[in-house]
Amino acid sequence: MYRIGIDVGGTNIAMGLVDEAYRIIRKKSVKTGDDCSPTRMINVIADGISELIQDIEGDITLIDAIGVGVPGTAEPDTGKILYANNLGFEDVPFLTELRKKLDPKLAEKTFFENDANAAAIGEYITGDYDVPVFVMVTLGTGIGGGIIINGKLLRGCNYAAAEFGHMSVNIDGCDCNCGRKGCFEDYASATALIEQAKEAMEGDEGKDSLLWQDIKSQDELDGEKFFKAVKAGDKTAKKVLAGYCDYLAEGLTNIINILQPDVIVLSGGITRAADLFLDKVKEKVARDVYSRDSRINTEITIARGISDSGDVGIIGAALSDKM
Repeated sequence: MYRIGIDVGGTNIAMGLVDEAYRIIRKKSVKTGDDCSPTRMINVIADGISELIQDIEGDITLIDAIGVGVPGTAEPDTGKILYANNLGFEDVPFLTELRKKLDPKLAEKTFFENDANAAAIGEYITGDYDVPVFVMVTLGTGIGGGIIINGKLLRGCNYAAAEFGHMSVNIDGCDCNCGRKGCFEDYASATALIEQAKEAMEGDEGKDSLLWQDIKSQDELDGEKFFKAVKAGDKTAKKVLAGYCDYLAEGLTNIINILQPDVIVLSGGITRAADLFLDKVKEKVARDVYSRDSRINTEITIARGISDSGDVGIIGAALSDKM
């Protein structure tokens, strides 16, 4: 038997056919695009599901479940995405419309969950975490999160719990598209890191930076090129990363002070370079956290259950009906 997992991100829609051992046996990805309307997104997902099922000779009876991880607030009672600031969605009947595009036997097996909640469920199950309080923080286009307490996902009274990205870390900071100022995701998401690097490239110190190597404009800078410059010892890149670590540590410290979790797991493509920044983040958290003198403190780590950070969202979505 198989499951299909779909991870809807601000940049890509990733889809995969997942077997009973939590392995992705077929995967595809489609760019979200700046003008991706709910209708187009639903059509892309429905087409992707059909393609994946063709890999099992079109036999829909082999599909146990189809799970979609979506940004923003996913309300299961109505099938609506109530609000997704990074996509500009509000009160969208997402699940209802998607089910209409599918065979009725598949539609009844199709569900959705907030993408970060889905990632948390997937990591919790596949990583076999035996802890009372588990927190995941997803670092991507924005920042999301998931909280699992005694094996149960905390969704909150309106299904919007753990929106860590919209905790302010600078009340006089930049405007966030959620309507607040200085939100965590505007300073510590993967997107924010690259934006900070682009800004530094324009300064006097940045004009001779290795960040400019092999690119003609700042728009060509990505995470891979950024961390390549860090590894090469580039002063500008290292300075940007140090500032980023401070912001990331600030947010994680707030989460620990509020929840005192046993573990915080970081996920997202940026964690492939965790060896370049995670220790610095841990050091700052250890200095600043309220419980710094306690016998036991929160473990901060990267995902262990799903080895490929790009697969966390797919597998999590596929498993998200389990909690």
